[in-house]
Parts: sequence; structure tokens; C-alpha cells
Amino acid sequence: MKKISYPNYFFLILFITLFSKEISAQNITNSIYSRYGYGTETFKGFAQNIALGGTGVAQKGPWHLNYNNPASNAALKLTAFNAGVSGNYVQQLNTTDTIANKSGSFGYLALGFPVTKWWGLSIGLIPYSGVGYKVADTTQLNKQSIASTYRGSGGLNKVYFANGFNPFKIFSDSIMQGFAIGINTEFNFGNITSEEYKSFIGSDTSYYLNVLNTIHNSYKGFTFLLGMQHTLNIKDETKLTLGVSYGLKGKMNNNSTINSERYFNTNLASSLVDTAYYSESTKVFAYLPSQFTFGFNLQMGPKLSYNMEYKLVNWGKDSISGKDNNLKDSRTIAAGLQYFPNSQSPDGFLKHTYYRFGFKNATLPYFLNNTQILEQAVTLGAGFPLRKAVSTVNIGMELGRRGTTKYTLVKENYFMVNVGFTINDRWFIKTKYD
Repeated sequence: MKKISYPNYFFLILFITLFSKEISAQNITNSIYSRYGYGTETFKGFAQNIALGGTGVAQKGPWHLNYNNPASNAALKLTAFNAGVSGNYVQQLNTTDTIANKSGSFGYLALGFPVTKWWGLSIGLIPYSGVGYKVADTTQLNKQSIASTYRGSGGLNKVYFANGFNPFKIFSDSIMQGFAIGINTEFNFGNITSEEYKSFIGSDTSYYLNVLNTIHNSYKGFTFLLGMQHTLNIKDETKLTLGVSYGLKGKMNNNSTINSERYFNTNLASSLVDTAYYSESTKVFAYLPSQFTFGFNLQMGPKLSYNMEYKLVNWGKDSISGKDNNLKDSRTIAAGLQYFPNSQSPDGFLKHTYYRFGFKNATLPYFLNNTQILEQAVTLGAGFPLRKAVSTVNIGMELGRRGTTKYTLVKENYFMVNVGFTINDRWFIKTKYD
């Protein structure tokens, strides 16, 4: 047997995992709704999942990683290295103003490979949520105007270790060949900082004391995601795969620090006067919600496949700190279509390109002014083959809107693009000589 080789990519993913706190410092969202909870969802799957409406609980493949369901790792036949970057454009509207913001960030990093013919595993680093907002308003107090500015930054990340198993592959004639189970062990970490700056405005405010309140939260804790998939042969080349996943409610340690400072505000600059209040880091518990996802994948021969799934996240039931956080349960219905023109053709770049389309309709967890925020989006993308390899460059795009201008709320139109690279090889796999 040939000796197993461990490529530099493996050490790269370990390096980035160990120093992932630097990655968590990025500002990866510009949504006003990231002010609530842990921020807005930033990871919507790998690029190929994004293009399919974010679906993936019933997807599996011999050379593609799929975070959405750990059971899919059992189908791996080649080592897969995934890396991606994301870009976002958000236009925010209310009844009087329109603001546009854009940002770019780290997308994901993952590595997976088959251990045996019935066991596959993957490890990766992904962003979980992002906080990035700035809100300002003005109020009157005793004929004096006070400007309040609210800012937030940070977010949560995940380092995950997923295993997928199909012990029935040991038996070549088993009717359970298409069955697999999996478990995802996830370490969640990150920092979220919230600032509230209150300043007096007017012609004679030089001797008024303005206040800056800062709350810094640092989170660490484990969660677990369970998954199951089963593939049924319908007829000829038609296959139906059912997928389900369940994420257990997670518990995190939260070290919280509160700092309140007072400033003199002059026409030139603000000067610090003193610290009115400071609270050392205190440890409390925070929680991540349980979630349930169910879906199916219908493979119509080598060319066409359809995905559909439903996802429920118990933000209302499993509140962050046991208090009302303006959060309710979120629900998402999504679907996707993938077309592969001609897998048998030896030539033709376009014939070996995957074309993907999708849509989703979501009820987000944010409950504001007696209104739960909705989100709708269409998605599309493609997987471009690399010459003389099964590796691909995947592009996933999402065009959507969330919120409304009614009830003094904000409507956001957004465009998100993710460019991902999937490199396949026989790393970690023992090769037999004939």
C-alpha cells in the first residue's frame, strides 16, 4: 500500500482554527436587525447550498461537503477542501431616508475525507452570526436636544467536527445502503460589543456632560447537531433522499463587561472626563436555540435534481438569557433546482457546469412593534469545473428583502454573493496497487 500523505491544506485549516479569534473581529454584516439577539445569520451554507435557496439537509455527494447535515459525510469518496469568501450589499429604507452599505468577509473553511467506506468526517470554521449596525435619533429634554447613537459590532463563529456513518455499507446486498446518521460537535465563540452614546446638541452645550455606555460580551460554549439521511431507489436513475437534522439547545459561558464614561463635547473634539461606572467581567449563561430541519432531494437521473426543506428555530422558546429579547421562533421554507447538462460528454466547459436556482421564504426571529420581520429571496449560481479535475469553483448569489417601512420599521434590500473553491484529491486515502 502507498503511504498516506498529509497535505499542507490540513495544517492550514488547523492554523486558522487556532487563530480564529482574529477572524471573528471582522464586521461581516450591515443590517439594522443585527441589533437583536446574536445578530443576523451570516452563514447560509457553502456556495452550492446558497445557490439552491440554502437547502442541503437531504443533499450528499462523493466529493462535496455539506454542513447542513453531518450524515452526508458518510457519502464522501474523495477528500474535499472547501474555502470561500462573501460580499454583501444592503440598502436600508424607512419613510424618509435611504442608506446603502457594503462589506466583504471570510466565508468558510472546511476539510473532509472518507475514513472507511462507511465512515466520513469533516472539520471546519464558519461564521454563525454577525453584528454591524449604527442607529441615531434625537429627543427633547427640558428644551434641550439629545442625540442618541447606537452602534454594534462583532458576532459568533463555529469550529465544527462532523462525523457521518453508514455501517450498512459493510454488507454489499443490504437494503439499507442509502441510510446514514451523523453528529456535529460545534464549539461556538465570539465577541459582541454594543455602544450607546448620548450627547447634548445645540449652540451652548460645551459644559454638558455626554455619556458613552459600552457593553462587551464574550461567548464560549458547545452545541451538537444530529442528522439522518436515507436514499430510496424509485426507478431507473431516479432516487429520493430524505433528510432530517436536529440541533440541541446549547449553553454558553458569557463574560460581560459594562463601562460608562462621561465626556465634555466641544466644537473640536470630545474629551474624557471620568469613568462613571465600570463592572468587571461577570460570568453568566447564554443559550443557543434548538432547531429542526426536514427536507428531500429528488435526483432525476444525472442531469436534474430538486431540493425542498422546512426549518424551525426555537428562538422564542429557548431565549438567549431567559428574558424577553424581542425574539420569536423563526421558520424557513426553501427550494432549489440543479441542472447538469451532460455528465457523459468528454468535452465542453458549459456541459460540465452545474446550474443552480432557488428561493426561500422566511419568518425571521425579530419581533418589533408587534410585527414579526419577514424575508424573501431568490438565489442562483453555478459550479464551474477545473480542467482535468473534479474540483470546482462555486458561485452562490442571493437577492432578497427583509422587513417593511410600515410601523416605523426599516426595510432592507440586499444582495449577497459567495465564491467558494472545492478542491478534491485522494489526500488521507490509502491507495492499493494492482
